[in-house]
Amino acid sequence: MEREVINLQDKRIERLLVSISAMIADAIEIAQKAKAMSADSEEKLTLAQLELENLYIQLEKSESI
Repeated sequence: MEREVINLQDKRIERLLVSISAMIADAIEIAQKAKAMSADSEEKLTLAQLELENLYIQLEKSESI
């Protein structure tokens, strides 16, 4: 009887370990996606800033004519 209880406890612990491992894997995947999205957003914002700077330069040039 005691052996059956230990087996059930071991199986319960094993299920918990698998569940925690899956949660960690999911969190890592989410963090990697967030990092990629952040880099993409930074790149787009930098390009937008450069375009704005070019437009301001063109506007200043056209006003000085």
